[in-house]
Amino acid sequence: MDVTTTQYASFYQFLRTLDCYLGDDGQMIGEVQHFAENPQREIAAFVTRKTSDQIEVPANFIRILYVMKGNVLVSIDSSEKKLSTGGLVLTNAETKLSYSGNDEAEVIAFYFKPSYFTESLLGQFFEEPLLYRFFVEALSDELVGISRFLVYAFSDNSDVHFYALLLLKQIVKMAYFNNKVTKSAFVLLIVELSQAAPEHLIAKDSFVSNGQLTEEVLAYIDVRLEQVTLEEVAQKFHFHPNYLSSLLKEKTGYSFTEIVLLKRIERCKSYLEQTDLTVQTIVERLGYKDKAFFYKRFKQIEGITPRQYRKKCERKKTHV
Repeated sequence: MDVTTTQYASFYQFLRTLDCYLGDDGQMIGEVQHFAENPQREIAAFVTRKTSDQIEVPANFIRILYVMKGNVLVSIDSSEKKLSTGGLVLTNAETKLSYSGNDEAEVIAFYFKPSYFTESLLGQFFEEPLLYRFFVEALSDELVGISRFLVYAFSDNSDVHFYALLLLKQIVKMAYFNNKVTKSAFVLLIVELSQAAPEHLIAKDSFVSNGQLTEEVLAYIDVRLEQVTLEEVAQKFHFHPNYLSSLLKEKTGYSFTEIVLLKRIERCKSYLEQTDLTVQTIVERLGYKDKAFFYKRFKQIEGITPRQYRKKCERKKTHV
């Protein structure tokens, strides 16, 4: 047995001494109810083992279900998924979640109240777009009633396995109260999930989120086109700039800078067609101090300069 395997075995044996094991569905529901009623507790973790009962994972919390050992049949809303050791399900508060396992199955259910996710905590993984977005949307009042989930499959010797056990250990060790080490363990788990190879994400909800939000952001950019900045828009819509930028890229195929440039070019074309303003004045109105830069990008996209575009429009009018 190598050193890593020995460490895992020792760590796993320690977990068995913790007071977090439950035997049936009734115990799970009762413990979660106690957790819900205690305003000082924001995070909890419970383990079931050697039970073939259908275990309900109560809703109204963000939850992580992790298979420590064995094989489990997980029910997610109206679908079922077979997971083995290393399987992980992340859901928002709306998802209906339950599971049943074989005689060897040992499963952790993590529960998080919304208050757990402070801005400073979320900020520690804002560079992980998928997971950052998941938690931001899970906390949004705009998506109440909409089920969201992600399903992963890992091996039992992955870092995800270790971090899940570390988080369990820390939560129970601290009697379900928060501390810096607990939050660090949570962040380590989330970052490891986010950086895993794409094939480990084996299922996700089909809801296409943020479509309306994207339209609102684009409309706001239109209104503030001459002075708009990414930081301003992010503050307006209560997102981190990096997250908003990745959202726009995902939904439109363009970065924030590209969107602003394209919209300014369209605005420039309208000015050239409908007014007698000089090109210099138009460029300044659009928020550019460097006329040469805008000229260059305009020609790259339209194939002609702003002056040539105006002359082209004038020729069209004379032939009407």
